[in-house]
Amino acid sequence: MIFASDLDQTLIYSEASMGQLKPQEQTVPIELYEERHISFMTKRAIHLLAEVTARMDFIPVTTRTVVQYERIFVFKDTVKPNYAITSNGGTILVNGQADEHWKQAVTAAVAHSSAPAADIKRYWDEIATPEWVLTEKYADDLFYSLVVLRDKIPQPGLDDFRARIAELGWNLSIQGRKIYLVPAALSKGAAMLHLKERLGASNVIAAGDSLLDESLLLAADEAIAPRHGELFKHYPEHPHITFTQHSGIYASEELLEQVLERNTYRNGTICEKKEGVV
Repeated sequence: MIFASDLDQTLIYSEASMGQLKPQEQTVPIELYEERHISFMTKRAIHLLAEVTARMDFIPVTTRTVVQYERIFVFKDTVKPNYAITSNGGTILVNGQADEHWKQAVTAAVAHSSAPAADIKRYWDEIATPEWVLTEKYADDLFYSLVVLRDKIPQPGLDDFRARIAELGWNLSIQGRKIYLVPAALSKGAAMLHLKERLGASNVIAAGDSLLDESLLLAADEAIAPRHGELFKHYPEHPHITFTQHSGIYASEELLEQVLERNTYRNGTICEKKEGVV
């Protein structure tokens, strides 16, 4: 069995996104950036994730670049997954090394089915102004990551832009203070299915909070999402996705508990520790 999960606002949380809980009360830092701890998990969530990893293949799945993913030191020191999916499905890491064959396949798929990135940037520049766009980055030569002032977004203009790029094979996702512009062929779900076949897994449980996680959740046999974020706002109910009762950082504990319960149910008993797979 595989547990494939998004990271930010699903398993890990910034101080701003964790909700009522204060970092010093029940959380531990799990990411260091510019000498600051910027992401956290509860102590219980780390314990539960370690138990999940002992029972099944845990695959982190994130829109983060490889460099951004590697800042999360809990995956080096405590939970040590053999596989990870970064760059919204553009990169698969195997024991920390990029799978070059997968990268080439994704690059070819994007070139075949989506308009050039330069075209999307040109249309973006028509609506972007310094009043609401703070930074722009073309990440891993695959997609755009943009930091914005969310309360100043010109919503009608952004909606028109979203529809325009959709016709060109690109998706737009808003997550907190970030807007992602991503080729439709760049898919977390496709990368997960590739690893499912590679590992010979019969069942996948997936978790995620944003519309960029939707392909991952729909490709999984079972899907869980926190009661917050872009997915919950878009789908307060969904025939395939189960939403947690808790929102904020406590949602991570709840979804991990559900993963363990479903794993136990499918196996009919408490599972023995899995053998390592590389």
